[in-house]
Amino acid sequence: MTQLSVGLVGCGLITQVEHLPNLMALPERFRVVGVSDPSAKTLAHLSERYGIATFATADALLAQKPDAIVVATPDSYHADIIVQALEAGCHVFTEKPLCYDVADAKRVRTARDKAKRVVQVGYMKRFDPAYVALRDMLGKRTDQLRAVTVDVVDSDAWAYTAHRDLFVGDDVPQALIEENRNRRTAQVNAALGVANPPPAVFRGFAGPFCSSLVHDINVVQGLLDAVKTTIGKPTGVAFIGNGELGGTLSAQLDPYDAVISMSWVAAPKVAYYSERISFVFEDAVYELRFPSPYLNHQPTELIERRSNGHHLEEIHHRPSYAEPFVEELKAWHAAITEGGEVRNSVEQATIDLELLASFARLALYRTSQHPTARST
Repeated sequence: MTQLSVGLVGCGLITQVEHLPNLMALPERFRVVGVSDPSAKTLAHLSERYGIATFATADALLAQKPDAIVVATPDSYHADIIVQALEAGCHVFTEKPLCYDVADAKRVRTARDKAKRVVQVGYMKRFDPAYVALRDMLGKRTDQLRAVTVDVVDSDAWAYTAHRDLFVGDDVPQALIEENRNRRTAQVNAALGVANPPPAVFRGFAGPFCSSLVHDINVVQGLLDAVKTTIGKPTGVAFIGNGELGGTLSAQLDPYDAVISMSWVAAPKVAYYSERISFVFEDAVYELRFPSPYLNHQPTELIERRSNGHHLEEIHHRPSYAEPFVEELKAWHAAITEGGEVRNSVEQATIDLELLASFARLALYRTSQHPTARST
């Protein structure tokens, strides 16, 4: 098996809890040549913990000429670092969202095609064994889907990472923090097509939508594809409080007379995580219940409900204990070395971003502050 040299740009929670240990646990596929981060304290911790080389900048890491790069920086830097890595000849695995603005997604696609390299986006749920099993089940149905519901209550990561070796450096330069804030503002404004959108819409799009519900949008679209259906015209959208507390959206499904509703709510002081996706048909309801993303090898529940007269029957499917965060890295390796399928492509991520932006524009359209904003 071909071993790829790989570097990681950005050493926050997702790198420390998932990507770095998972890559190092796959030595037949990957050799970690180094990590980069602006926090010297974080780099010192990871060097001591893993005995790996560390670099203060992405430039310095790319100078080591790795075969591939994992991008796990703040979202506003994703597109620029992906393009830089591609121009350096690297394959790329990037955390979601790919970016905020579709124009940046197109820039990534152009750079990928020119470099002839693989770019995979980190939607690990499409590698969940329960998702794969449900997609196979839905593909065998010939009747009409009636509804899809998504309901997420999120405590954030603290309750599920306390047992992990997670170090948070407090020495990131303030100028860099401010730079990221300015970049995010400019990119979100470009994505929404307006300057200075209402704070709730700005924060709701950048936070709950692009950071959390983007996973569910991606999962649902993969499952809808199995029944030859897509998310159509947005019909509703709302944000909670200042936008960072949660949001909800709804849409028609195309081509059927069916609907989808999705909600994400933050409950940061409750050690409870719930994520449920249901597909409703006349004679069956299929439900996925995801555990917290950071509880590895905890299987997602796949429940199939049917009735025999007045008797409700439930079938609990447990296809595998395989870990999605690991499976996506294996698939990335296969795409690079064997020409395997890129399950989470730049094209799919672009569709996800376009959908989320269309819901945010609907929110703008419905506010008196921006009466001329367009919903799509």
